[in-house]
Amino acid sequence: MKESSRIVIAGDLFPTEQNVAYFKGGDVTSLFGDKICQLFSDADLTICNLEGALTDHKERCVKTGPIKVAPTNAIKAYKKLGIDLCLLANNHATDGGNQGLLDTMQALDEAGIEYIGAGKNAGAMVKSVVYEVGEMKIGIYNVSETMYNKPTDATAGAWLYDEYIVCNDVKTLKQQCDYLIVIYHGGIEKFQYPSPELRKRFHRMADNGANLIVTQHTHCIGTEEYYKDSYLLYGQGDFLLKNFRPGLTDSGLILELTIQDGHVQIDKHLVKSVDNLFVRYDEHQDFSDFEARSSKVNDENFINEQMNRFCHEELRLYLSAFKSPSRAMRGLGRLFPNAYRDWLYYHAYSQRNLMFSLHTLRSEQNRETAIIGLELLLKELTN
Repeated sequence: MKESSRIVIAGDLFPTEQNVAYFKGGDVTSLFGDKICQLFSDADLTICNLEGALTDHKERCVKTGPIKVAPTNAIKAYKKLGIDLCLLANNHATDGGNQGLLDTMQALDEAGIEYIGAGKNAGAMVKSVVYEVGEMKIGIYNVSETMYNKPTDATAGAWLYDEYIVCNDVKTLKQQCDYLIVIYHGGIEKFQYPSPELRKRFHRMADNGANLIVTQHTHCIGTEEYYKDSYLLYGQGDFLLKNFRPGLTDSGLILELTIQDGHVQIDKHLVKSVDNLFVRYDEHQDFSDFEARSSKVNDENFINEQMNRFCHEELRLYLSAFKSPSRAMRGLGRLFPNAYRDWLYYHAYSQRNLMFSLHTLRSEQNRETAIIGLELLLKELTN
């Protein structure tokens, strides 16, 4: 029997103001603890999502939501932990603007860490890489939903999901490798089940050759599904990132793939955030909640109920973004010429309203959530 080889895949990893000094000092023992460090040290290939921009410049993305930027010397912790491949297809890739993403890629190059999922412009995307791990060729493909990360012909950005292109990429890449991993940055934040659209996307990518598909970005552990010959993980949770909702977003999964005799075994390791500063191996390794959720993944009625409840709760965010001018303003506008009326209407919206409206329309997760929430509200109002 041949000796086994191992791949480790971790979720979102990025420093905060509170722990950036540990990153800059490469103090991985404090950040991750001995067990996690050993898990990475023992692996033949280690992967994580670099959830932000490593830059020393002042350029910032104009956006709603948090901006994740850290100095370039924070790369020391990624290097010291033994990260071989960083994923850049995520919604925070351009938080430092065009220069920030260029700096991130340069910092990785200088540290000898490979990256995929981004490029210096729309025509220079690095989508995938193939490694020889043990006796198998392993393909890694990285793609993100569209958020504040869109490249142009002149500026850097992330590789974005287009179903026709991505499924063709996956099919072509599978011909070059024995086992294909797709890491998808998308899904609905703080929702522990796959939305109907997300599940369709994963099934299509699996039908085109993906053996393992992982959702990052949701910040919480979700569910798993075995579809035909593929393993689908809808929500890996964070590795080390600022928590958004204590109790829901303070745990994550590290995937460990063991390759032996042409077979791949997938194991999961629970990790837990400590005070938003560090992450530690969870000694309990209790997957009972995860397994209970996963048992429901094929129950469409149950998933739809969960989705409807979540979308109803989130709807107020979208209603505020799409608010109409008040009745008084509409009445006042009728007294003035069209040009002034247009000015009056447009100035009913703040910059944040406009930005979030745009974000909702172009972001797959926000658009799906808003549509379902609006349909539910309209149904309530007409009953």
